[in-house]
Amino acid sequence: MKKRILLLLLSVMISITTFAQTKNVTFQVSSPDSTPVYVFGSWSSWTNWPGTPMNSLGNNEYSITIPMGVSTTYEYLFVNGVGPTKEVLDPTGLCTNGNAQFTNRVLNLGGNDTAICFTWETCTACQAAPPTNVNVRFNVTATDSLPVFVFGSWSGWSNWPGEPMTDANNDGTYDAVVSLTANTTYEFLFVNGVGPTKEVLNPAWTCTNGNGQYTNRVINVGTTNKSVCYTWETCDTCISTPPPSNINVTFRVQNPDSTPVYLIGNWNWANWPGIALTNEGNGVYSTVMSLGAETTIEYLFTNGNGPTKEVLNPSWTCTNGNAQYTNRMTTLGTSDITLCAKWAKCDNCVIASVNESNNEKVSIYLDQHYIKLFSSEITSYDELQIFDLTGRKVVDLQKNISNNIEIPLELNNNSLYIVKLRTGNTVFTLKGKPNN
Repeated sequence: MKKRILLLLLSVMISITTFAQTKNVTFQVSSPDSTPVYVFGSWSSWTNWPGTPMNSLGNNEYSITIPMGVSTTYEYLFVNGVGPTKEVLDPTGLCTNGNAQFTNRVLNLGGNDTAICFTWETCTACQAAPPTNVNVRFNVTATDSLPVFVFGSWSGWSNWPGEPMTDANNDGTYDAVVSLTANTTYEFLFVNGVGPTKEVLNPAWTCTNGNGQYTNRVINVGTTNKSVCYTWETCDTCISTPPPSNINVTFRVQNPDSTPVYLIGNWNWANWPGIALTNEGNGVYSTVMSLGAETTIEYLFTNGNGPTKEVLNPSWTCTNGNAQYTNRMTTLGTSDITLCAKWAKCDNCVIASVNESNNEKVSIYLDQHYIKLFSSEITSYDELQIFDLTGRKVVDLQKNISNNIEIPLELNNNSLYIVKLRTGNTVFTLKGKPNN
């Protein structure tokens, strides 16, 4: 009898634990016929009509992320208009509950974060997945010493003193771009000095969390890139120099398996097979495009008279991870950049340029204001160190360092540098001269 009671209690505890777990579900809908737009579902017991407001992503697409209990089946609909009105679905559609009287969409939520995207009043999936990360440009002015950092909860407060900030325009405003999870609230502080020391804020100020013991700034990240700028130790906003609206992106591909060669991307998927690339010789084809700064782009190289797209593995770090539509993906910064890859691989091109260096597993792109890392086998690094030719260490970062993002720094554009990357017990050594 006691054994049965203990087993029953254990079962109840497991059920309670499972019920208490939640995962984030990102709903996205394309082409609704009016605004505003909502998602309305059984998670609220259908009580909050017309539902949860969705945020505009542009291009007539709307998105919202909602935490929900795992291992549960939900029903829902998209709603729009001032009226508002529910979308009308065909009960024979595979995305519905099949109920001709109350035809709703169905979501079976397992144990992972989920992103779903449909076209209004259809079971047709959107081609583009909702954004999971956005770029936030942090700016601070009137600091009282150097160097300057931004330190925040996105790292679990573990990478003291934080992300290094640079004064790219020599105007006293320091900035850094950090990739953060969309639809998330973070806390942060600016830090400066050799010491270094954190800025001191008043918890009564509206830009803070109001915590008298740990007074931090607060930022609410949505689904689009944003920029914030403050004066040191105040809630006063500063006039930051906005990032350029467009930058020049040089796309290069090495050793395609046939010709002609093209580039196609999310700036215009409709112009198949894409933009014709120019033959540079030595198996390299290239083109230059003007694209929006601080945006995430997806693209593919295509070739042949057919023509055909290159085939990529969605588990590779240079892709969007989408098994159905596997594209190359990268987030642009505020400076001109060159993206060069071998055909149907994540491997960086083997180019003779002194500012692009690579070995068998890892390659880098070195700029005067940032370094970017590439690898098809390694997802992150434990340590990044950069030395000048005298042996002086000019950069020392020890944290979870990712590929395909711009890591801000300041280097002399006429000097050679030695770059060391460590992952576990493996160390890669590369060299390069910054591109200015």
